[in-house]
Amino acid sequence: MNTGIISTNKARCRDCYRCVRICPVKAIRISEGQAQVDPARCLACGTCVRECPQQAKQVRNDLAKAQELIGTGKVIASVAPSYVAAFPDYGGGLFPAVLKQLGFDMVAETAVGAEMVARETAKVVSEEPQPHIASACPVLVDLIVKYHPDLTGNIAPVVSPMIAHARHLKAVYGDDAKVVFIGPCSAKKAEAEQPDLAGEVDAVLTFEELRAWIDSAQIRKDQLRCVDMDDIPASLARLFPLEGGLAEAASMSPDLLKQDFVALSGNEQVEEMLENLKNGSSVKLFEALFCSGGCINGACFGDGKDIFRRRNQILQHQKRAIRGEEIPDFDGIMQKIDLRRGYSENAIDRREITEEAIRTVLMRTGKESPDDELNCGACGYPSCRENAIAVITGMAEHSMCIPWMRKVAERKADQIIDNSPNGIVIVNSSLRIVDFNTAFAELFSCGRGIVGKPLSTLMDPGDFEIVMAGAVDRIVNKPVSFPAYHISASMNVYRLEHEELVVGILANVNKGTKGLRRLEHIREETLSDAEEVIPKKMLMAREIAGILGETTSETRVLLRKLTELMKESDENGGRADISQ
Repeated sequence: MNTGIISTNKARCRDCYRCVRICPVKAIRISEGQAQVDPARCLACGTCVRECPQQAKQVRNDLAKAQELIGTGKVIASVAPSYVAAFPDYGGGLFPAVLKQLGFDMVAETAVGAEMVARETAKVVSEEPQPHIASACPVLVDLIVKYHPDLTGNIAPVVSPMIAHARHLKAVYGDDAKVVFIGPCSAKKAEAEQPDLAGEVDAVLTFEELRAWIDSAQIRKDQLRCVDMDDIPASLARLFPLEGGLAEAASMSPDLLKQDFVALSGNEQVEEMLENLKNGSSVKLFEALFCSGGCINGACFGDGKDIFRRRNQILQHQKRAIRGEEIPDFDGIMQKIDLRRGYSENAIDRREITEEAIRTVLMRTGKESPDDELNCGACGYPSCRENAIAVITGMAEHSMCIPWMRKVAERKADQIIDNSPNGIVIVNSSLRIVDFNTAFAELFSCGRGIVGKPLSTLMDPGDFEIVMAGAVDRIVNKPVSFPAYHISASMNVYRLEHEELVVGILANVNKGTKGLRRLEHIREETLSDAEEVIPKKMLMAREIAGILGETTSETRVLLRKLTELMKESDENGGRADISQ
């Protein structure tokens, strides 16, 4: 059971929904804009850890737990065969040497357990005619028992290489020996804590955790003496992290390899495999690894190198290592330990969702008909319906619908601007009027007919021209008067960032018209609304611009500047004259 292997650093989480988009089983719950990993749904695959642009996802750190074991008796490091690619600077016997320097009594290759698992799996396949799925990958096993429980019976009833090796080490060196598994996979932490496997492995470290331990120990590599791995050599099973490694280790027959064996990796291929099984596959054995490319692409590898270099390093290591090695009697060794294991369904509870409930959620986010369902994926779900279902089950929020939130923000922005007591006008690079609000129309006694006409038909456009040309960034609180309209005010002019538009705001207006009697009354209300909408709504609008490639610059900047200028006006003691 996953007891919270993956978690979110709330301080780093930026509300981008990337983790929702890339999670293969949508185990990310969004609550109050924060992403939280649901342990019951999570596969602990680490995909979100690897893909989060803000590094807000993190794997539980068990380094202290492993360090506490040192000195408590015989402590053995069981090292995944991909270590040669993760620590290339510690080749030629330096890797076991550095682990012993850290305090491990023995260092052995998990590939020994992989060899046993491969042979036992081949035996199962030869004895039972049904299609089987290799059990080596804990993420794959968890995916099946939780999300495809009807295929649980297709999992080969064999333990993983980690468990097989741990059982072997304790059978040979005593049940009181402590085993610390070290590898690139975060899901191994969850596997080691499953009830029927409790105590088999005493601690699990990722390569990243081990790298941090080595760095903190400040061990000098030039003072290390090369030593051999302990216990027995691993032979062909050193290829286990690669696609097809199990078949190679088990020395399966060419006929099986050609006709009835499929090696694959990656979430998409895994899903295709599961569908193939449901449709009556004739394949006898699927060797599937959840990470694309195999274990050499584990989420906690942490060396920053591409998988092609990693693959080559493992192939070269295997070729060098088997020269002169005496092949152990694996059949005899396997007889001393139990390599079998049963798997039980642990299906995620999926309550039935009515069509009425789905339509209710969709309508709340402006989707009154199927034509309104964009299925843009910005929320992290592939369709609007799936997002609605997630909302109903408590995994998502209405506000995750980016296009809808954009419309809400823009409507609110339009309302605030239109109700502003300050006269606001926007002109383009030709100094022609693009838009204006109600207050501006009342000040100059104009209607929508002036849209597209030169600003000069109402006022001197000189200040607007200066700002548009870039001679100054903006003009603030400049006293102006328009005798023809009996207006005196302070004017603020600035250019919208990244836009060929200039905005003018007439504040602290004095005009004897009944139409402006309401301005002071709504001034504080408007300012309050603006202060509320900008942080809550326009932050979302900014995210929309990044995700959908659309711009909300005009609205965002206008509101921000509007609020600032209204505040400045209040601080300067300016008030609209409503005495007449």
